[in-house]
Amino acid sequence: MFISKPSQGAETPVEDRRRSLRHAVVNQVAKIRLASGREELCLLRDISAEGLKAEVYIPLERGVSIDIELRTAHAVSGKIVWVADKDMGVAFDAPIPAAAMLAHCSFEVNGGSARPPRLKVNLRGLLRIGADARMVSIGNISQAGMQIAAPEPLRVGAACSIALAGLPARAASVCWWRGGDAGLMLTEPFDYPTFARWRAGLH
Repeated sequence: MFISKPSQGAETPVEDRRRSLRHAVVNQVAKIRLASGREELCLLRDISAEGLKAEVYIPLERGVSIDIELRTAHAVSGKIVWVADKDMGVAFDAPIPAAAMLAHCSFEVNGGSARPPRLKVNLRGLLRIGADARMVSIGNISQAGMQIAAPEPLRVGAACSIALAGLPARAASVCWWRGGDAGLMLTEPFDYPTFARWRAGLH
């Protein structure tokens, strides 16, 4: 077994016993996808060929099947084998080349930097551009920005702000518009703890 279960009554898992080398990936954000289609983020602690340990902000149960998309754009399937407080252990359905997956990053076409994981959502937000304010639908969101419905063209580069339920308005700019949708880039990206608390509070 890739990850040992927590000892009886323990609040945190005992030292993992692994057959292969662990790769420390502390503070690397990844996306998890449940069978229901729900997507959330997690914070990877370490990973090996057989599985991983991660911090999560939503309640999960042992035995649940889960897909994990690394920030390197590689995806892997597995099953939760233990949960303890905010941590979970996942055993992969099949061994993976962990080192290779962590070494090859996914880059934005025009940004040249690793792309934060994006979550499919169905949210509403208040968009302000100059004196104009309107409610918009949000189709996906990351720590760095979001995609919104924008039937009317928005000028690329326009300064704006977006307010989401439970969060104060955040400054942003329009980075693209096409086909009735637009992309907003946050002037100050969400840090993981803020994003995690906000997402946890929505459920």
